[in-house]
Amino acid sequence: MDIAIIGAGPIGCYLGQLLKQHGFSHFILEEHPEIGVPSHCAGLVGKSFFKDSKIPLPEDVINNILNGAIISYKNHRFILRREGVAFVIDRKKLDRELSLGLNIKKEVKLLNMERKNNRYILYTNKGNFYSDIVIGADGATSLTRRLASLKLKPIYYKGIQVRIKKKVELRDMAQVDFIKPFLFFSWVIPEGDEIVRVGNISPNPAQNLKLFLNKLKFQGEIIEKMGGVLSIGYGQTFKDNIAVVGDAACQVKPLSGGGLYYGMRCAEILADCIVRGNISSYDGEWKELLGGEIRSALKIRKVLERRSLSFLEKLFEIARKNYHIIEQIADFERHSFSVFNVIKRLGIIIPGIFLSR
Repeated sequence: MDIAIIGAGPIGCYLGQLLKQHGFSHFILEEHPEIGVPSHCAGLVGKSFFKDSKIPLPEDVINNILNGAIISYKNHRFILRREGVAFVIDRKKLDRELSLGLNIKKEVKLLNMERKNNRYILYTNKGNFYSDIVIGADGATSLTRRLASLKLKPIYYKGIQVRIKKKVELRDMAQVDFIKPFLFFSWVIPEGDEIVRVGNISPNPAQNLKLFLNKLKFQGEIIEKMGGVLSIGYGQTFKDNIAVVGDAACQVKPLSGGGLYYGMRCAEILADCIVRGNISSYDGEWKELLGGEIRSALKIRKVLERRSLSFLEKLFEIARKNYHIIEQIADFERHSFSVFNVIKRLGIIIPGIFLSR
């Protein structure tokens, strides 16, 4: 049985390594000439990213360890502290490490595909390839997803990030700055002592990033720029021996956009289904693990998007005054779980009226 994986990003390569362990014949089609380039990721992961991996991940990809974050909105802020809560990683290096030993065909771009006699013909810019199973790990704007006509229509958001060479004052703390509309934000992630990553996700990320940099009064050389698209949604991820995984399947956190942890867990489920000869169960099995969390976070985002700015400002102020409770309850990987538990603890009704604090 031949398996084609479209996309040699971290999720596609992680899946490839899992299948390789079980002796499956597979190849990966990658449209770019270099693994890990271009990068579309802020490069911030929770400690569970390494702990829960089914294969050893190289720890030399860790640039920095964070012990918390400064959360701000307008002129108000609060600090959340938790030792070793997150790792700043070198995404290019991670992708390249995960790609080692895999059959990757670079500069091959999928153009179309057709099913004949229960096999797929993959039409590319470098000729035709043939496969029994096609896995789309080709990112937020997945062509595989569209060609398979999967019932999954994401909402897209744009993001941009720059790496700036400057002396870092708070090496162990990230910064998150919420902007209007309230569910979008800018960030500062210290990569080490002399480099920071500064980015924004919003309807107009370039303009908002410029405003954020001016607000911070950052002086330093921009050594790299990167941008990307975030896909948020929920729906069908398997059909006729075609599966999508990672960003292509919207297996991301709807409230922050982080996707590496969810994508890896779903790649493990997909690999296990293939090994068992029951790939059709993939859609149900990953949703049993993460579907409830993603659906709940999507509902929270939808509810908050409909609330007034004054309501959201009051919500931020309550969070600021009760930061110690958030420190105790918050889960880096399960945002809706964190939100619901904080709401319950503080006695808040959303949508509706705040109860007595």
